[in-house]
Amino acid sequence: MKSAFAISFALLAGQCVPAALPVDVWAVPSIAKVRPDDPAQSKNLVWERESKTISIEGAKNEHIPFQLVISVPPTPPKQPAVAGFFVSSGDLVSTHGRIPRADVRLYFEHEILCQGASSPVGGGGFWPDALAPLTGPFSMAAEFRRSVKNRVLWIDVVTPPDTAAGNYSGMIRITKDGQPIDELTLHLKVYDFALPSEPHLVAYMGLTANRIAEFHHVPPSSPEAKALLRTYNAFLYDHRMEPWFNEELKPRITESGDGVTLSFDDEAYRLYLDRLKTKKVILEAVPRELTRNPQFPPFSDAGNRRVKSYLTQVVAYYRAHGWLDRLILNSPIDEPATAQDFENTRKWATLVHQAAPGVPFLATKTPVPENPALGTLRGYVNDFSIHGNALNNPAVKQAIREEQAKGGQMTWYISCDQAYPQPNYFIDAPAMDPVMVPWITWRYGMQGILYWDVKFWSMTVDPWINPLTYPDGYFCSDGRVLNGEGSLLYPGSEVQRYTGQKNVDGPVSSIRFELLREGIEDYEYLWLLKSLSDGAFADKAVESMVVDVSAFSRNAEDLFAMRQKMAQRIEQLARPGATQTTEKRSSAPPEHLR
Repeated sequence: MKSAFAISFALLAGQCVPAALPVDVWAVPSIAKVRPDDPAQSKNLVWERESKTISIEGAKNEHIPFQLVISVPPTPPKQPAVAGFFVSSGDLVSTHGRIPRADVRLYFEHEILCQGASSPVGGGGFWPDALAPLTGPFSMAAEFRRSVKNRVLWIDVVTPPDTAAGNYSGMIRITKDGQPIDELTLHLKVYDFALPSEPHLVAYMGLTANRIAEFHHVPPSSPEAKALLRTYNAFLYDHRMEPWFNEELKPRITESGDGVTLSFDDEAYRLYLDRLKTKKVILEAVPRELTRNPQFPPFSDAGNRRVKSYLTQVVAYYRAHGWLDRLILNSPIDEPATAQDFENTRKWATLVHQAAPGVPFLATKTPVPENPALGTLRGYVNDFSIHGNALNNPAVKQAIREEQAKGGQMTWYISCDQAYPQPNYFIDAPAMDPVMVPWITWRYGMQGILYWDVKFWSMTVDPWINPLTYPDGYFCSDGRVLNGEGSLLYPGSEVQRYTGQKNVDGPVSSIRFELLREGIEDYEYLWLLKSLSDGAFADKAVESMVVDVSAFSRNAEDLFAMRQKMAQRIEQLARPGATQTTEKRSSAPPEHLR
């Protein structure tokens, strides 16, 4: 977890920074956003200046990040920015084993200029976000400025699943122009349990090939473009997430007269379903290819035959390979809003249930319509992905419980019109927001989350310098700019241009994306408590942090304290011979939703 490994920082005897260049090194938790001119901190949740110690803690098979800040005085006019800094790590060693230096991963934080505030608690100016892998020396120079006071590194300690519990030590070195500035002693305490390798929260992330190839300067539809898409998808899985509509799993449709024939990429399916253990595959219930031909209009006899043929072939393929329980068919009408939308959604659902009995039909809509005159989707839709604003409705909480009792999967999503105090993924949003999204999901008893896109770059020239990635959001957010909306990743092709580090043949992460993974790993703590027969402890932990989607803790002290309590309880329950409670958390939502 993230709070009681000890990292001791001690100056090398006799080795100090020249008086002409005072350098201050300090640290903050991962759940913070350090801006270019923030003052140095002498003490916080992970840092104590007096002893030069950072304290974090975590389980096996967990990412345990913190941030290291290098501060220098402003560069005088007409002088170049101070340069030549580098940070490196050695192995972490204990009497029980070794964690290789490759598992202490360092990233250069790129700051981006936001022209306005995304919310009442946001703001314009420079904010840290993109995380470029650290591959070489760096300077205090920055985009649009001569230099900055603070240069921040994201340091992610990754504990392998087979790490032995105990205390580990190693060295982290800070140099300038090859000369030592600080040598840091890292003490690492690993808990005596591991997080599961397969996630238990469904985290759907929108990711399509659109513009990936362009930003990486490779021809669209080329083998290189396909490899890039696979690299981006793998990045999601590495973060305990998976694609919302995996393009590689979309069946190819061949039309012949009024008939359709499907073919599937067997190699891609083996990769994603067998090796990567995809939890759910979302396919369109009615692909556009089947509705765009005017000879076969929607809901005509001929049109219905084509759709049913498509559906029965999909079901047959999944059943033959033992994957049918992972298939979900998505409504062709996104966020239905009109009476006609609702009526057509019901018609499509009926068609799907006839041709693919037992396969869930999903709609991005609340089970309780805002306008009762539109009728209901309940009884037609099995799986609901619910707009975050709808979670404020008490009737929706009741509907979640009732639909889950029927076996439906409930997820929720965040979009541009979900305003503070609800959480969002904006660059200038509070750091706690992404972390708390999985906690909120548990509080409502839902199984997963959805985000519409992690690389929506279609409306920006370059996401590295323009955070206004979705200007249309102005019209759904009371006129605010939405910094980083639909863009949680960056194209690795521009790393060297903006950070001086080596380009990446794939995506570059962001602070927001890493914080979301932290929340997903917190969810695994909750799941472990439940699996060890103390779901009541998990529910109470969440209740102490979350009231509902609009009222939850953004206090890092609360979060760190609760993480420690959960870890201690898991260790207690996992100890051989430990007495476990007999209570188990049911599949229904917690008590406050009943």
